[in-house]
Amino acid sequence: MTVLLTWAAVAIPSILDASRHSISPAEYLLHTCVLALTLLVVNESTSYGYKTRYYLLFLLFSSIAYLMFFVPLSIVLIYSVMYCSILAFYAPIRFCYIYIFASHGLFLIAHALYWQSGWQWASAGMFMAFHFFALVMTQRMISERSAKEELALINAKLEATQHLLSNAAAQSERLSLARDLHDEVGHSLTSLIINLDIARRTCTPEQLSQLQACYEQAKQALATTRTIVSDKRNDIGFDLAQSLTQLSKQTPRVAVHLEICPAVKHVQLNTAQCLLKCVQEAITNTLKHAPTATDMDITLQEQNGYLELFIKDNGLLKGAVLLGNGLTGMQERVAQLKGQLDIDTSKHGLSLTIRVPYE
Repeated sequence: MTVLLTWAAVAIPSILDASRHSISPAEYLLHTCVLALTLLVVNESTSYGYKTRYYLLFLLFSSIAYLMFFVPLSIVLIYSVMYCSILAFYAPIRFCYIYIFASHGLFLIAHALYWQSGWQWASAGMFMAFHFFALVMTQRMISERSAKEELALINAKLEATQHLLSNAAAQSERLSLARDLHDEVGHSLTSLIINLDIARRTCTPEQLSQLQACYEQAKQALATTRTIVSDKRNDIGFDLAQSLTQLSKQTPRVAVHLEICPAVKHVQLNTAQCLLKCVQEAITNTLKHAPTATDMDITLQEQNGYLELFIKDNGLLKGAVLLGNGLTGMQERVAQLKGQLDIDTSKHGLSLTIRVPYE
């Protein structure tokens, strides 16, 4: 809507002014071309990558520059203000400053030498201020959006980590209880069974039935204790599915589609921590380096004694993927578990495949 209003604010007065003299189809075509190119650039569709968008930006700049030599109106610089705001999403801030000075220099030259209307210093200065204002507002909007996304992601990571720590504490308590049952109660019951066995072998016939019943009850109590200890030890494992579900629901901007195989239940704590950190880093990279990403697919399954984690987003990559601290850290975590990390890149997004032993 903003693009349409800006286009209308510039195109309609320009066309009306031109119609007082003569209507030129070329001018209609130029305004329409500027609108079409602008809509293509700001479109968040992932059907074309950044390389195509840079070509579109160049064509849009060429159309605006040509319009300066086609229409003797300083209002055409409003198109340039719009272009400067868009450029801030694709280029460093210093490049935007270079563009502002270059475009206004071109405007001054066009009016002084081509239109013979003198040096339009007042118009150039006024519209330069508009350019800087638009650039500052765009930068602030980008910074605020990034800050909100980062804050939401940090909160999601903290809650997932908190769940990890609470689960680890609960597991430690279960292990401690299992050891206490085995060492204290199990030892006492074993001693009791030995004493009862001696007593039933040396007792009188009148006492045998009662001692035999106590002996059997003690053996049953020891068996129950051993079963409880085994269950406590076998129940050790991290509920990775719950943490991933919680993290996916709280991820900002990007819709995370999570699919976990039912066969994946309890995961060893170090394995769960590795996979959870890898997912967190993948989400961070998507939010930071793929601003057009809208969806992320995460799949966790068990295959031939391995846990396989697939992560894919639909963001457009700005360039080649470099192994920064994030991806390098993921590789190191996976390598510690004797696993493997595969990275696949295309213009339609980044795919990660992680395989670690499932013990």
